[in-house]
Order: sequence, then C-alpha cells, then structure tokens
Amino acid sequence: MISRQTSSGHRARVRRAATRWSMKRSPCRLLLVLLVSSCGSRSPTAPSETPGPGPSSASPLTIAAEPSNIPPYNRDDWRLWIDADGDCQDTRAEVLIAESVIAVMFRDARRCVVDTGRWTDPYTGQTFTTAGDLNIDHLVPLANAYRSGGWRWSSAQKERYANDLSYSLHLIAVSASVNRSKGDQGPDTWKPPNTAFWCQYATAWIHVKQTWALTATPTEWQALQVMSATCSS
Repeated sequence: MISRQTSSGHRARVRRAATRWSMKRSPCRLLLVLLVSSCGSRSPTAPSETPGPGPSSASPLTIAAEPSNIPPYNRDDWRLWIDADGDCQDTRAEVLIAESVIAVMFRDARRCVVDTGRWTDPYTGQTFTTAGDLNIDHLVPLANAYRSGGWRWSSAQKERYANDLSYSLHLIAVSASVNRSKGDQGPDTWKPPNTAFWCQYATAWIHVKQTWALTATPTEWQALQVMSATCSS
C-alpha cells in the first residue's frame, strides 16, 4: 500500500480538509434569525465554503410541495464519480483523502484507489479504517435534489451537483449501512442517529438547497427547525 503525500496539486483538498465538520457543537453557534432569500429563479452555482445560518421560523428556502407531474428520476442521469482534475483519483477518492484524519494508503502504486485511512462517520460517530466500509453520501440526496428542482437541470448541472467538492459537507464519507438506511429521504423522515450532528446537518442541508436553488417541503422545513433547536445559542 502506498501512503498519500500532500502536494501543491492538492492544495484545495488540504484547505477543504481543514474545514471539515467537527463533532464539537461550538461551530454551530448560530443566530436563528434569517433574512428570507429569494432563490426560485437562480441557476445552480458553485457553493461557497461558508455555510448559511441555521433555520428559523422565516424560511430562507422556497417552501413548496414536490411536483407530481415530473419525469421519473433516473440515477444514471447523474454521472458518478468523475476525475475532474485528471489525477486518476475520482470524486470518491478525493472525499476519502480529504476526510481521513491520517495519511491514506492506496491500493497500489498508481495511487488512484484509497484502501485505508481513519474516518469518523458524523451520522453515527463510528470510526472506520477501511475505505471499503464507507459510502460517499450526498447530504441532500440526488433523488431529493431532483424532486426539489433538479429535474429541470441539464446533464452538466446534474454532474456538477453529483460531484461537487467545493463545499465540505456536500459529500460526506459515512458507513455503508447508515447510507442505505437514509436512502433519498429528507430530514422529515430520516435524521442522523448521532444527535450531536443535527445542528450541522440542518445548517448544511439549508446551505446546499439555497446554493442550488432547491425547494423544501413544509414537513421538511419543520424537521429542520426541530434539528436547529440543538444548536447552541
């Protein structure tokens, strides 16, 4: 196995790793008063690294029921995983490298596929050392994004969303089992078992949906408010 060494070609990953989520709740000390933002007409843009504020009674999202007359969701329309910078490490590998708290080991000398490292799943608080035990989760699942407005997107926009590395909580390495239990559910029907992560989860969910001009259902918004109540004042 080959150890990953940081190079200038990976400065963006290093910066991203430095801003990863923390299991401490202090980063979630948020003002729960928001300015309502109008995002219904925006096209998807690259997310910024700074999350938006936590939820409040004034929703920063467009609240709407999911449409019933859209074409069926097809996961194959969302291309996974790409090698955006041509270094043979695809999106999955990039996330695993960024989120490991130690230098990762690769499967072979080509250094394309991550084999081992040390990751803590924020959804459960469990620690893993074998990359094969982890899935890369879209915090706002692809199917949920599709139902929330992504059905209008071009193939290129869907690919950008599916592989976005610019916001540290857009993609998260989590246990395969918890990822399966979440599926494409929103916070109204699924929440991380680790309640210490609820504040960050709700804040990141809102940030992703704001950034990509996605809507939220009334029950989804209510659930986000419940989760935001765990944020420190």
